[in-house]
Amino acid sequence: MATITPLPSFYGDYEKEEEPTDWFRQYRLSLPSTFSDQDKIDRFELQCAAGSMAEVWVQNLPSASKATWATFTLAFTARWPPPVHVTLTLAQQKDRIKAITLKEEDIGRMIEKDRGREWGHVKWAKEIERTAQGFGDSRCLLLDVVLEGTPAILRDLLTEQYASWPDFVTDMSRLSSSQLQRAKQRLKTEKKLREDVDRLQAQASGQKKTPTPNPQPATQATTMPWSQYRPAPRYSMIPFQQQPQQQQPQQQQQPQQPQQLPPPGPLLPPPLPPQPQTPQQQGQYNPFSTTAPMARSNLFYGGRGYPQTPSRGRGVFLGDRTRIAAQYSMLPQHPDTEAGRQAYTQQVQDWHGQHGATAMPNTDRPYPLKPGTAPLGSRECFACRMNTAPFHQSTECTNNVLPAQESRWREIVLRLAGRMAGSAFSPPAAVQYAYEGYPTYHDLQGNDYGLQQ
Repeated sequence: MATITPLPSFYGDYEKEEEPTDWFRQYRLSLPSTFSDQDKIDRFELQCAAGSMAEVWVQNLPSASKATWATFTLAFTARWPPPVHVTLTLAQQKDRIKAITLKEEDIGRMIEKDRGREWGHVKWAKEIERTAQGFGDSRCLLLDVVLEGTPAILRDLLTEQYASWPDFVTDMSRLSSSQLQRAKQRLKTEKKLREDVDRLQAQASGQKKTPTPNPQPATQATTMPWSQYRPAPRYSMIPFQQQPQQQQPQQQQQPQQPQQLPPPGPLLPPPLPPQPQTPQQQGQYNPFSTTAPMARSNLFYGGRGYPQTPSRGRGVFLGDRTRIAAQYSMLPQHPDTEAGRQAYTQQVQDWHGQHGATAMPNTDRPYPLKPGTAPLGSRECFACRMNTAPFHQSTECTNNVLPAQESRWREIVLRLAGRMAGSAFSPPAAVQYAYEGYPTYHDLQGNDYGLQQ
């Protein structure tokens, strides 16, 4: 009787990577040809592990399934069906290829294998070959994915096309250690150079001075708000002149006391130089009369001027004109591109088709603006409608002249913007003045004119 080598025990639970179909095939190969069907079934029961799912299955198997080896095989296949082959998509195949990586330290280094030693990069190339051929790729269709994951040391030493995967492995095996060392040294030098450049750029950016705000001038610290401002008298007051009194001799011998200066008050604008006083006739005007003209030295003015408030009527800024003129931009101005110029040409054709070839624009029918020209109301040239540096006038313009309708429309908007900006005064605000000055007419008594005592 032939000696039979026993196989590992069969559990039938798929644990520890056990595949029942593969085990059953090994069992069939180990049986001698002289075994009968009952001998094969009896030996199978002995190969099952004690207390395992396989042993329980054999013990509960019906007698009809144990009648012949063929029926037993069908029952086994029904209980443990063979694995189904899964066809991977192209994206899944690429993911499997990308998962096979090569470390840079394994390039040019011997790695121990089950049957000897092999270069690390050659071992990686063979693994790629087996995986790709397992997918049915025999013409290197997945080579682009392999080259993307190849380290930079090997990428410059390989070609871009291979006819088959064995050619790829052969080309990888031809690389000498000296070639790999030179490639490593070159990449190391380039990496150090990039690090030096990055460090110099970081130092240069750190040395740039950040703009600091300009210190405020010292005069701003003494600036008072408008609510505390008190204008100085516009005309100088004539002090009351008293007759000098004769001092007693005792008073002349007393030492003169130092003059005490008043504490400094708020800063006031410097007064205007005094105007010469012209003698006035008695009864020329009455300060309490309601019909006499109000002079600057009147009681209700106290010799002070009006506070100057900003008024938009004194001048119109270019920004005001531009904002007011933008209200008339009812048609969009297209950008100075090929598409914008085509849209502008279509706008002009539609305008003339609706209003006529010789019609002129007005506020009810604005004219399209040429792409690239200045905005409405920006004080542009009257000929080309452009703002250039330096500024030029229409008589000196050498650019292309715009159509008459567009020039006319820009002139209309410029005039309207000027009127609106010039008439946009600030609304009046009530101001109450408190008289604090010394009346002038008190100083004029006893000075040859005015009221006499």
